[in-house]
Amino acid sequence: MATKKSVRETPRRYNERLEIIDDILFKFNHISRENLLRKLNGHLQSPITNDSLSNDIKDLKIEIEKINIKKGTNYELIHKRHVGYYYSDEKFKIFNNTVTGDEKNLLLLASSLFNIFQGTELHEQFENIVSRLIEESITSDKFTNKHNKEFLQIENPIKPSSRKWIPQLLRAISEEWCMEMMYQNNDGVLKKKHICPYVIKQYNNKWYMVAYDHTSSHERKTNVFSLDNIKSIEHSNKSYFKDANFNAEDYFKYSIGIWHEHEEKPLKVVLEFNDKRQFRSIENNPLHISQQISLNKKEDKLIVTLEVFDSPELYSMIYRFGPSVKVLEPKLVVDKVVGNAGKIIDLYK
Repeated sequence: MATKKSVRETPRRYNERLEIIDDILFKFNHISRENLLRKLNGHLQSPITNDSLSNDIKDLKIEIEKINIKKGTNYELIHKRHVGYYYSDEKFKIFNNTVTGDEKNLLLLASSLFNIFQGTELHEQFENIVSRLIEESITSDKFTNKHNKEFLQIENPIKPSSRKWIPQLLRAISEEWCMEMMYQNNDGVLKKKHICPYVIKQYNNKWYMVAYDHTSSHERKTNVFSLDNIKSIEHSNKSYFKDANFNAEDYFKYSIGIWHEHEEKPLKVVLEFNDKRQFRSIENNPLHISQQISLNKKEDKLIVTLEVFDSPELYSMIYRFGPSVKVLEPKLVVDKVVGNAGKIIDLYK
């Protein structure tokens, strides 16, 4: 075993490559020199030669010696002609506190997903964390934020201004703060509300919040608010109230989207689809979490049963399929669909 005196410091310029090699050896135990060099160069902007790899392996062994001296262990990097390179202990890894190449790409992917919060302090904070983690670990120019934005495109709110309220609302939910909000309803009336936010939800390219409203005149004061309609928000002098009737997991159980009625019971809606090209898509992408299906092979009909609220979103979903779907029950929904179909026909008379 080497002594402290014999261990020289690894040149800083090699650190990046050593971390990558260490990661490869950990993942691919028993790897040939040829494959090791190929995988290493796949992570580098400027490929290295076989001679440079030899120097890196020497420096890697020095790092192992330093660990052995410090911890009194006896780890080794072994090379055998017909087996390749491997660590004496398959669980051994030199750089345990670094972010690996795969983890880096996962962070960049998460960063791209986080772009839905672009323009808010949340996005800036997250970008700083990702950048710091990546810079302090393995550096690879193979994947960058720019590239991630090219191959991962996500839907952003049409009105990005609504995102600016999300950091405040998330903090209010976490810290249990009551907030004073100036809110404009769908009739254009501006009202001051004291709300206790519970949940933030995105649907159909828009952001919504479920919150308890101290100022509501209704018996049930927990309702859905559109973030687009918030004009200002700040701390309130009222206390945070926890609605005992609110359950985050069940609140939207019968909703298609964000529609919720406190006293309304869900309907059993039965739909009959006649276009076979849509059957597999409906089966793989359920219209609602309650969806149950059965196939009438004799008539080539797909029967879909849902348990949902009677809501505008329900009819929007039905109309989306046009003549490919027929509502079988309940009569309430059948009558509304037929009535609206008649009104559409009247527009073209």
